[in-house]
Amino acid sequence: MTGASKGIGRGVAVTLADQGASLVLIARDFEALESLASGLPGGPHDAVAFDVANEEAWLRARPAIAPAGHVEGVVTAAAIIGPIGPVGSWRVAEFRRTIDVNVTGTLLAVTTCLEYLRRGGGSVVTFSGGGATTPFPRFDGYAASKAAVARMTENLAVELAEEGIRVNAVAPGFIVTPMHSQILAAGPEAVGADFFARTRQAEDRGVGDPPELVYELVTYLLSAESAGITGRVISAQWDPWKQEAFRARLRADHSLATLRRIDDQFFSAAETKDT
Repeated sequence: MTGASKGIGRGVAVTLADQGASLVLIARDFEALESLASGLPGGPHDAVAFDVANEEAWLRARPAIAPAGHVEGVVTAAAIIGPIGPVGSWRVAEFRRTIDVNVTGTLLAVTTCLEYLRRGGGSVVTFSGGGATTPFPRFDGYAASKAAVARMTENLAVELAEEGIRVNAVAPGFIVTPMHSQILAAGPEAVGADFFARTRQAEDRGVGDPPELVYELVTYLLSAESAGITGRVISAQWDPWKQEAFRARLRADHSLATLRRIDDQFFSAAETKDT
């Protein structure tokens, strides 16, 4: 479980532990991870601190990640949001860092655990987010990275299907997390007045989307109950994923909940209106 020290990752970790999972918690802040691990029910739970974009760190951590020799699930919640502001107002190095953490960090979690996932018949849950399916101006690095994660999720799902490994992405919605402090600190001129106001309201009044739906969806996608569902980008807030009819569509309709170009030739809104 990457990104476990705070925000959505921490909430997912607590939920999974409550469900009886034994967790390996990964983030850069060891003290936060250790504090979380010691307070979780069940276990054993381990805390391993490193930068998810560092391939050598992943290799060093392999023995701690799979002490039993297998992994039943991987959740990649680690992400950063910068640079913030209109294009040209920030350094490209900031953009590159976001791609490295959000995309390469997701890939390394999968490749490092691949052998263990094969043994455990595991499931992978990644996170899309703002910009993955619609424009997210002034957050170019984050948007580009989340679109890349969504497409990579689809790719990996196809490549790993014969090995029984499922890979799905969760679109969490507008969840209030520590990441929003960075948005507020950047100010309305960098962020845009409307989005700044929405973020301020969510932070002050706690009126973001309910995070519990995210935690429940991740748990579902890791479970055997979601067998047959892979290569999907599923919205925790807007998709009726709790309904069995929608789950059946996710299994049967290979275009549903995926990234596609609507071109009226190979894929069109009209063709899918009643499916």
